[in-house]
Amino acid sequence: MIKGINHLGIVVRNIDDVVGFLKKTFGAEELARIPFLELQQVSAIVKLGDGCLEIMEPTGPDGAVGKFLEKKGGGLHHISLLCDDVEAECERLESQGLTVIGKMFERPPKVAFIHPKSAKGILLELAEKSSLETSER
Repeated sequence: MIKGINHLGIVVRNIDDVVGFLKKTFGAEELARIPFLELQQVSAIVKLGDGCLEIMEPTGPDGAVGKFLEKKGGGLHHISLLCDDVEAECERLESQGLTVIGKMFERPPKVAFIHPKSAKGILLELAEKSSLETSER
C-alpha cells in the first residue's frame, strides 16, 4: 500500500553548491551523504520543512544519473513513493502490466522503480523506508 510521497530525486552537476544553496536560502538540513559506487552517484538526503529531497550528483558518466545529466542537463529525476511492502507492491503492479526495474531487495531499505513507459513518462521509485529515517543502503 502506498503511504505517500517519500522524496523527490533531483540530478545536479554540483551537489555541494545545491545543498549549500538549500541550507542558506531555505534552512534545509542535510541528513546524510551516501555514495552509491555501483550506481556511479552520490546522494545527499536533504530535509526541507516536512519533506525530503534526494540531491544526486554523478561520479561517473555510465550510471543512470550521469546519463540523465548528459541528456537532460539535470533536474527532476524521480518521485519516490513510500510503501509498506515493496516486494508485494511490485508484484501487484506487475500483475497490472507495469514494468518494474531496478529491484534492490537484498538489504534494507528495499527499493524498486516503475519504468517511465509504464507510468506515463514519470520515473517512480517505491521505497520501504522514509528518507527522513536515513541510513546507508
